[in-house]
Amino acid sequence: MTRDQCILALDISEHLFKLSTECLRLRSNETRRYQTLESLLADRMGLPCVLEDHAPETIREHLSAIPTTGDIRIDLTITRSSADCLDAVKQLLSDGLGSEITLSDTLSVMLFHYVVGQKTARILQRIGLECSHDSTGIAADSKDAPADNVVPLR
Repeated sequence: MTRDQCILALDISEHLFKLSTECLRLRSNETRRYQTLESLLADRMGLPCVLEDHAPETIREHLSAIPTTGDIRIDLTITRSSADCLDAVKQLLSDGLGSEITLSDTLSVMLFHYVVGQKTARILQRIGLECSHDSTGIAADSKDAPADNVVPLR
């Protein structure tokens, strides 16, 4: 670990753990490289706030459905600037939701935002709508994606 890095130790729930592994699978398939939670978070830091894409009630429902505190220990080694950004996102979300949230909650909401963006891009591809880039930062107009039993509309 360098001086510019810090380790965040979080005790997360099985639900949040499964959400994180699903996001890593999606991100690895998207980039065609094995990804880490640290790299996924670093890539997501510069994007618009999740509150711009989801109503506070949607975020509250997500946090109710996916408990964040549990007995699975994860250690994230991230840069100090990423830690500062994560703290800023936590504060923005807390302010937007009107209640203080934890760092694990922040992680959960960021992962939720990512997976929803991935699913949205996939649906847009399947129905043939062309979009240059969506909130996930990926191109949604690729003609190389398989149709998966979708009949194109004419």
